[in-house]
Amino acid sequence: MTTRPLLTAMLSLSFLRRFSRRVLLRTRWGDLTGRALYDVALIIVGGILMALSVDIFLDPNDVVPGGFTALAMFANRLWGWPVGLTLLALNVPFLLVGMRLLGVQFGPKTIFAAAFSALAIDILRPHVPTVQGEPLLYIAYGGLLYGLGMGLVFRANATSGGTEIPAKLMEHFRGTRMATSLLMMDVTILALAASLFGLAPALYALIAVWVMSRVIDAVEAGFDAGNMAYIITACPDTVRQAIMDQLGRGVTVMRGEGGYTGSERIMLFTAVSRRQIGALRGIVSAADPDAFMVISPSHEVLGEGFKPLTRVRRDKETSGQGDK
Repeated sequence: MTTRPLLTAMLSLSFLRRFSRRVLLRTRWGDLTGRALYDVALIIVGGILMALSVDIFLDPNDVVPGGFTALAMFANRLWGWPVGLTLLALNVPFLLVGMRLLGVQFGPKTIFAAAFSALAIDILRPHVPTVQGEPLLYIAYGGLLYGLGMGLVFRANATSGGTEIPAKLMEHFRGTRMATSLLMMDVTILALAASLFGLAPALYALIAVWVMSRVIDAVEAGFDAGNMAYIITACPDTVRQAIMDQLGRGVTVMRGEGGYTGSERIMLFTAVSRRQIGALRGIVSAADPDAFMVISPSHEVLGEGFKPLTRVRRDKETSGQGDK
């Protein structure tokens, strides 16, 4: 019952992405574009995925995803409180304080994302099956769905609440780094999980959280991720021309000096997609087997051949993020 509307919503995202740059209404305060509808769709699909992860895979197996969701699961086991409503109750005061003190980043989208994802857990619970007895299944798919849902919410420039809010408040008032605060809270939550559910579910939770983090990174990078390549070669003209002709990528020529010899060296810089790394290696190897090349992943590549930079700036301005 739940898979059909979920599939429909996910298929609609491609249309909404194209629709997001259309101007729907012009006002004295600025243009209202389809970006708002696109962000709402991302939040809805992301919230549903997170709720399905909790209801089908994580909660039935006592595997906590961390954050306030874990605290809500603890309250459910101790006092029988609904997981979704408890999660919402935990988020509300921190959302209000964060919006009051820290401004636009705790705006309407974050409130909607936190409320929707929390309530979806209780709404969907009676209508979905559970997967138990197979740790590989419920850890892998639970972490995959939860991370995918969180990644979609992040792409909408929102958060689903959780421990990030008190961590931001601690950084604001006490100067404590967010990474330190989040680590302390995660360690405390895992210790509570081990005491309530046992050591095995707590260890499973560590694996699930790792899967979530990898999926979130992949979703945030999306199809705009790429790789940077720095090439020092004795045949720069041959390599440069081959990259432009065979890969269709631009090349920047930089002049430097060898640290050991002091002689002038030519270094080429280019950005390629993941699929083009093998071809780039072949081009450089064929032109100069003694070349020195460094390839490193890039979170996002903007410009010709990748995602247009002007579109990114326009999206941020229309979504209210350009003033941060």
